[in-house]
Amino acid sequence: MTRNPVNLIRLFGNAALVLVVSAAMAAALLHRQDVWTGWPWLIGAVALGYAALSVWAHLRYPRAAEAAWDEQNAVAHQASLAFGYWAVMAVFLGLFGLVLAGLTDPAAAFFLIAPVLAIAPSLHFLWSVLRGRAE
Repeated sequence: MTRNPVNLIRLFGNAALVLVVSAAMAAALLHRQDVWTGWPWLIGAVALGYAALSVWAHLRYPRAAEAAWDEQNAVAHQASLAFGYWAVMAVFLGLFGLVLAGLTDPAAAFFLIAPVLAIAPSLHFLWSVLRGRAE
């Protein structure tokens, strides 16, 4: 595991986003009507905390930040964003088809696309770290 503080914040920030969004979706599926209304606030707090920590780390450790964005990590980051885009497009088209067929409600489809939008890039980046393609 890396000792670069910027890489560590990026790794744990992505993992935290995946965990909290997955937990919110699991809670929504398990408790359909009785879902805790604080999930959006918790997800937002984790995302904003991750962003604030990232900014702080980039300012506090400029050399580590430069090393964290080497060519390999930049390529992994770009691949994660591209994966997130195509994942959202695939889910959107699938949900759009379900809405047109009358099998789901447009509001439910809108709700269901949010977790893909939130965690697809993070999941891909974490997978890149596990495969040794990023730090």
